[in-house]
Amino acid sequence: SDLGDHIVKITPAGVLSFFAGGGNGTADGLGLAAKFNSPDGLAVDNNDNIYVADNNNGLIRKITPGGLVSTFAGNLSERGATDGQGASATFMNPAGIAIDGSGNIYVGDVGDNLIRKITPEGMVTTIAGNGTKGSTNGNAL
Repeated sequence: SDLGDHIVKITPAGVLSFFAGGGNGTADGLGLAAKFNSPDGLAVDNNDNIYVADNNNGLIRKITPGGLVSTFAGNLSERGATDGQGASATFMNPAGIAIDGSGNIYVGDVGDNLIRKITPEGMVTTIAGNGTKGSTNGNAL
């Protein structure tokens, strides 16, 4: 769960602690040394890595079980809907995020009105939407 620009861990007993993110920013790093800018959605893969849709930074971030935060996909200096590998891909306000059993990550790229897929190797592709807001049914692209 997130609280402000922090990723918060809640134990089964209800004890709350800051797991990652020491406030607003974009820094990768360990635990509270890392920074986020409005983390929105998060999902956990089969290896207990946490993936975070870092909304206002336009990034997808990865947090290892030990708390090391790194940028997995997206480019801080550019926003948009460019498909590509890792930092060559761009997002515009990623929000919802889910992971399938094969480790593929699915992102609701709200600012671009698209659904994006990221492979475990970091390749980003657009799988649904045409960039226009709406609710029309039809082919994925």
